This record gives sequence, C-alpha cells and structure tokens, in this order.
Amino acid sequence: MMTFWKALDMLADGATDRQEWTQLLDGDFGHIRPMLRSTGSTASSIACPSPAGEGCPRRVVHHDDGSIRAICGDSPKACDDLHLTKEDILVYGLDRVALARRLADALDLSIQPARFDRRPVFRIGSHDVFAGRGFPVFLTVPGPFPSEDAAQFDDLISHPSPKLLLAPTKTSIPAHLAAVLNRNGVSRLALEDLVVFDDRGRLLPLQPTTVMFAGLRAQVAGGAADAASNLAWALPTDARWEEIRISFVADEVVNVSFRGETRRFEPDGLGMKSAKNGKPKAAWAYLKAFAMEGGRLPVHHAKSTDTSKHQKQKQALSKMLRTAFGIADDPLPTVAGEYVARFVANADDLQQGKLGQSRRKFAN
Repeated sequence: MMTFWKALDMLADGATDRQEWTQLLDGDFGHIRPMLRSTGSTASSIACPSPAGEGCPRRVVHHDDGSIRAICGDSPKACDDLHLTKEDILVYGLDRVALARRLADALDLSIQPARFDRRPVFRIGSHDVFAGRGFPVFLTVPGPFPSEDAAQFDDLISHPSPKLLLAPTKTSIPAHLAAVLNRNGVSRLALEDLVVFDDRGRLLPLQPTTVMFAGLRAQVAGGAADAASNLAWALPTDARWEEIRISFVADEVVNVSFRGETRRFEPDGLGMKSAKNGKPKAAWAYLKAFAMEGGRLPVHHAKSTDTSKHQKQKQALSKMLRTAFGIADDPLPTVAGEYVARFVANADDLQQGKLGQSRRKFAN
C-alpha cells in the first residue's frame, strides 16, 4: 500500500481519478477524501496495474445503456477490463487549503493565517515555545515536477532562523533546492514521519510536538535572552500586526497601541537610532513615510535605482519591526504593486506643514 504522502509525490497537481486513488491507497479513499476536492473533470483513461503495452492505459468507454468500462487496448489483453461507476472516474485533486488547516490543527500551530493562499510554498502557522517566541512553519507539495526556481522560497528564507518547511516525503524537494534551503537555515521535516490518519480520517501527530520539534525548540530557547533584550514590547503569542497602531505624534516620537494599551517610543526604543551619529536611521524615515501616506508606498519607481533603494529600505524596516515586536509575519507585504502596512500607520498629529512632504524625501 502506498501512503497518501508518497502518492502526492507521484501525482501531478496531486490529482487523479477516484479509481486510482482507491487503488494506490489500498481502498483507503474515505480517510483522505476531506483533503481532496473534485476538479469537475472525469477521467478518459484508467491506470493499468502493470503498464507496458501500446494499449495502456485502459480507455474509458461509455456504453449506450449507461454502463462504463475501462478497456485494455493490448492484444492479447495485458490486464482485465473494469466495470466502473460515474464516481470512479471523477478526478479529485489535493485541496491544499484543507490540508494546511488540518496540519495546523494536528501540529498545534498558532497564529494561523485568516486565509491560506495557494502559492507553491506558504505559511500555515507558528509553533510557540513560550510567550512571544517560536518559529514559523511553511508547507510545500511540489509533486513529481517541482519548480526549479528557488525564488518560490523567498518568503520562507527571509524569516530569521529557526524556521521549518514541511513536505510530503524526504525526497519531495530536489537536492539542489534542498541545498539552497540548508544554506539559509531552513529546517525540513517529512509529513510521512510526523502525522497519521485515524479511523475517522483525522490527522494526528505520531508523537508530541515538543518531541518532534525538540531541535527547533532548543534553538528558540537558546536565543531567548538575546531575543527578549531586543524586544521593544513583548506581545502575546497570538498578537497580529493588524492589532497594532503606530501613530507619529512628533518627528521622533510615536505612540504604539495594542489591545487598549498605548506606549511611547522614540527611534532608539525601536532599534532605529544610529549608534554613530545619534540620529534616526533611514528605517525611521521610511516608517514615517508609510504613516504619512496612509500605510501604502509604491514598489516601482521611474528609476531602477530608486526601486532598488525602496526595496532595501522596506526590507530593513520589516526586519526592525519584527525584532521590536516579536511578530514573525512580514509587516509590509507587497500587494498589487505597493508595499502595504498590515498595521495601522498614522501621522495626523504631525504639524500641518509636514503633511505635504513627498515620498521621495523620506526614502533618501
């Protein structure tokens, strides 16, 4: 019997007809059905148990009386014809969102996204070691023809270590991409070693998460003292950027609000003051630019050098905000050609004369 996880490695888009799903999993289709979605398509052929001849795979034939058969085209026949039902030839593909939600529940992940996306590599939650500190967990299901482009892992790689990538099996990710991940401090685990289906089709961990993630937890704990000293505000483990409001009340003063509490910060309190000259770093000016522009700044500019400069400032600001507040998600994701603040950024209290300053001035 092939496991569900090995089947995902061999099926393009994690999709095939119900007949083959049932054959691959030795009749265990019911358990994995919640992780699949109907594609609306039907199969025109059915896999053979020993494919070899020119007549493979077996052709699906619909007869006038409504019966359906899979016919071997070899002569003599290499395998038996099959009587099929309409349900047998429905094509089911992996529902990545359903799988992600069930994995997040089975592995006790917190800070699960409100909506899971369908990118090749995406975050499904975080594993918390103690308040405010843990590591992000990502999922990928590359199938038999994985993309050769390492850029698909950019979001994962941009996170500070430790960080974890889950894949169906140990061989799901090609060796050269695995090498890229290793160089960037990405830990990898195979789902076939972590979870199992119970009799009701639920995913259950094979051992406590404190055991399966012991090495990663030790990395978090080992850096706890340094991490805590860098925090501007130690927020709860379930804190999200959307709950934070950063309001400029003066050029070098912000009020940060979270769940009814407000604290005052100057650039040094958020790690945005230069040790060399005592002045705010460029990240502070870029944060102010977001506040003055309603939390949105363009990605692309007329000059490629300006685009590159903004990209570097955005990355620097994201890193400093993550360090200051301990929230691992990117606070400034790219949406439709703009960098968009996930927190509320406001500058209404600055003097009126400063509201008209251009985005370019803040980016220099």
